[in-house]
Amino acid sequence: MPTQEKIETVAELRQRVESAAGIYLAEYKGLSVKDISDLRKQVRKSGAQMIVVKNRLLNLAVAGTAAEGLQAYLKGPNAVIFCDSDGVAPAKTIAEFARTHDVVTWKGGFVEGAVFDAAGMERVAELPPKQELIAAVVGGVA
Repeated sequence: MPTQEKIETVAELRQRVESAAGIYLAEYKGLSVKDISDLRKQVRKSGAQMIVVKNRLLNLAVAGTAAEGLQAYLKGPNAVIFCDSDGVAPAKTIAEFARTHDVVTWKGGFVEGAVFDAAGMERVAELPPKQELIAAVVGGVA
């Protein structure tokens, strides 16, 4: 029987999943505590939050949501990054951090209603910022 604390955690996670502009899953196995703290700070500066949660609880939270496809990537240690407003900018931050820390790798993600595998997340990280894309469209129309 699940504890009240786990029920509340799943409810909070489901709320975060439903309101997030993007959700990333990255493997961080082998990072030092200092490096994890640095990564968290950089992710926070880019407008996202990085947490570590049990796969089983996140699995329950994404069940029945648009991000349900993430369940396939919930194996092993995962850092879960919730993007609040921009679903792309934090991906750039993580990709830059991964260039200097080989142990950080993409597992999957959910951005703008689509689920991506590791290769797809690398492509997302290469996209220009949202404001730049909007400016390009407006410039093209003008």
